Amino acid sequence: MKRQTLIACLLLVSCAGCAQVMKALDLVPPVQGNPRADLARGLAKEQSGDLAGAIDAYTTAILSDDTLIDAYVGRGRVKARAADDRGAIDDDTRAIELIGRQAADYAAQAGRSGQPEDFVTTLQEASELARLNGLLADLYVSRGESRAHLADFRGAMSDADRAIALNPALPGAFVGRGDARNGLGDHQGAIGEYTQALKLEPTLGDAYLKRAGTKWILADYAGVIEDNTAAITLNPNRAPPYVSRAAAKEKLGDFYGAVDDATRAIALDPSLADAFIARSAAKGKAGDYQGAIADADRAIALDPARASAYLNRSVAKMEMGDYQGTINDATAALALDPSLADAYVIRGAVAVQLGDDQGAIGDFSRAIALKPTLADAYASRGLARKRSGDLAGATDDYTHAITLNPNLADNHDDLWAMLMVMDEGNAAVAKELSAFIRLGPNAPAVRREIDEAKERLQTPGRTGP
Repeated sequence: MKRQTLIACLLLVSCAGCAQVMKALDLVPPVQGNPRADLARGLAKEQSGDLAGAIDAYTTAILSDDTLIDAYVGRGRVKARAADDRGAIDDDTRAIELIGRQAADYAAQAGRSGQPEDFVTTLQEASELARLNGLLADLYVSRGESRAHLADFRGAMSDADRAIALNPALPGAFVGRGDARNGLGDHQGAIGEYTQALKLEPTLGDAYLKRAGTKWILADYAGVIEDNTAAITLNPNRAPPYVSRAAAKEKLGDFYGAVDDATRAIALDPSLADAFIARSAAKGKAGDYQGAIADADRAIALDPARASAYLNRSVAKMEMGDYQGTINDATAALALDPSLADAYVIRGAVAVQLGDDQGAIGDFSRAIALKPTLADAYASRGLARKRSGDLAGATDDYTHAITLNPNLADNHDDLWAMLMVMDEGNAAVAKELSAFIRLGPNAPAVRREIDEAKERLQTPGRTGP
């Protein structure tokens, strides 16, 4: 039936609806053109940065020859650059399928007649097959990256494994597997993958940056500094490594070093909000509150959706006694990122200063729910609970605070006061109990002491052990 329709349409070339009929029957002949020329045009446009033009040229090549592997490879590469990850995956997958078919054809033709011309053909095909295998490994790496961007980390891991099976010396495959492990929560495993990539290619700057990012998650700030320093040595004109190193230096107390690094990043890229955020945090810790506010202002002007900029500004304003400004900025930070525990702590601290004990308790409780290791939040909530008359709750909070950070007993005056209350004003016993808690806050004997103190607080008329 299709053949008869085609013959009829060819005979009736003047028929206005013939082209539509042929299209409906999937009988439209392929677009005639020069796919190799279109392929070259696509590559030229890609190299010039004209991504839309490159996609158009590669698509034209594919319309002329839908088996042209390099056109799918090129278009997938450009789509990845344009953040069209799903489109990139489709093109990479099509290229992988075509390579598989071509490799199967070569395998089927391996048994030739043994004539000299067949031997030359076999060598040519072997060379092309080697090229295709290399291209196949690269395609798995590329597709894995796109899958990781879409949070398909298991798919990304599978692609990285396939790439490594084809080429165990491919650094990008280990970087891809590191990204997949990070996405799956295996941060130590990710560090191992990035390290292997760097063994294969010690000048791979992105691997240093990704390993530094993973070390940040693990709070290995010295390692973050080391990896960013290596990345800076390879390319001193990239701003992000300075920002990352500044943030790590701030965590380790090197505030002036952090300011210097953030300032270098700003000189390289004045539009980088992260650099102003890092410098704001470091200036605040160094006591330059006006400078911290100015840098936070710059960061917010560049990117109004950065919660950490509002948080930094709220901390500086609190230190300067601008409590309403502190509340406003902490609240703005939480509107952008409700999981920001530190913003609840800052707002709670201001509530304590303003005598709003119930508001403080609410904010500290939210902070603790988000981050149960915040010793200061327990200590501050303990103060608010004590002032509101909840001595048993205050005792629990202070005990938990000392458990998390034994040094708080020496640095927090109200902890001493609470410990004295626990033993009816007996400072000597309170000091002994504090030392006891620091030695083993969860030990049975310590728990007995704490429980007995709580019982005395909760029993009317009881004045001593």
